[in-house]
Amino acid sequence: MKQNKKVSFVVSLMLCCLLITGCATHEPKTEVHTDKQTVTEQIPEHEETTVVEETVVEEQPKRLPENTEYVEFIPAQGLYYFTQLSAEEQQVYKQILKALTERTEETVSTLSVDVLDKVFICVINDHPEIFYVSGYIYTSRSRGDEPVSLTIEGKYEYDEIECEERLALIEKEAKKMLTGIPADASDYDKIKHVFDTLVNETEYVADATDNQNICSVFMGKQSTCQGYAKATQYLLNKVGVETTFVSGDVADGGHAWNLVKADGEWYYLDTTWGDVDYQSLVDDQAVDERVMAINYDYFMISSDKLYKTHEPDRTVPLPDCIATSNNYYVHEGRYLTGLDAEVLHAIFEEAYENGETTVQLQCANDEVYEQIAQYLLKEQHIFEYVKAGNAVAYIDNPETDTFCFWL
Repeated sequence: MKQNKKVSFVVSLMLCCLLITGCATHEPKTEVHTDKQTVTEQIPEHEETTVVEETVVEEQPKRLPENTEYVEFIPAQGLYYFTQLSAEEQQVYKQILKALTERTEETVSTLSVDVLDKVFICVINDHPEIFYVSGYIYTSRSRGDEPVSLTIEGKYEYDEIECEERLALIEKEAKKMLTGIPADASDYDKIKHVFDTLVNETEYVADATDNQNICSVFMGKQSTCQGYAKATQYLLNKVGVETTFVSGDVADGGHAWNLVKADGEWYYLDTTWGDVDYQSLVDDQAVDERVMAINYDYFMISSDKLYKTHEPDRTVPLPDCIATSNNYYVHEGRYLTGLDAEVLHAIFEEAYENGETTVQLQCANDEVYEQIAQYLLKEQHIFEYVKAGNAVAYIDNPETDTFCFWL
């Protein structure tokens, strides 16, 4: 998860540059761990043969597997993956969810391990509160050569008592993190509160304990991308902002982020890349957060902008995110569609009045980015806006067409 950013100082008569490469260590993609073993017995043909192994059925039989139980279930807000499944897959989803939450072995209404695997991933992606499941075991039963049923049971990291204790601690910390959000807060304000809080209170640590689930964030205050994304999902759904989990790839390997609906429109949100802590993992030294305490380059962005650096998995269809009104730069009036000295002056003056330590700007495209770079940096007009004597420190990122100047 590498981002290349240049931290520089504009100095009268000369330009001194310090290169900081922000990178998170390679993270494995989200995987489903399945125990496999085979147990075969020679028994009369009218009885069942039980096989615990991977069996792929290309086509679903018209009749239902034996011993299938239908599960009544009303989907709650935030179950994006559930809504993207077929009616048959949704029934499997309910059965898997029952197995995991009640710690039982359940017969599912499919004979396809491929379907089972897909739907299991959907259940886990929809439910950050199921932090205690590390994988599953399935059992395929057949009569002669004909498969007749498929069952699933979870693999668990903690027993039920420890789960209850952990959940109590998670709930306590979540409530604390959400304190301060007004009852009438907009979707944007809720999302920014959660984003800022997680970035400020969580340290990126590649080998953090429980870093693939929310315990790492709420209990340990250290995590990796999967913990950040699942914690973001958990908190935002609590305050009524529909949020789901997305996994995929970036330049250096597996990564995780979120899909968030604000004011009826979908956006992408990457909380991990909002935290500068991960930069220190590359250079083996701490990054001064004065450089950029919080990076908003990946706060509520469109598909086009995300796909420049992120490639999501396609377990289910994902929406085309085209809205911009809840993007940080657009919402805060820091989005530049051209070079306008008066607009720049107003932005910097507002930042000083608000006591901000940095000013972050985004340009509408590469052409505007080059215009701003030429005007502020090469021609050194930045000294007309920043009250910093004869040196101004900044970060520029041509990949996202953004600048950050600290005041």
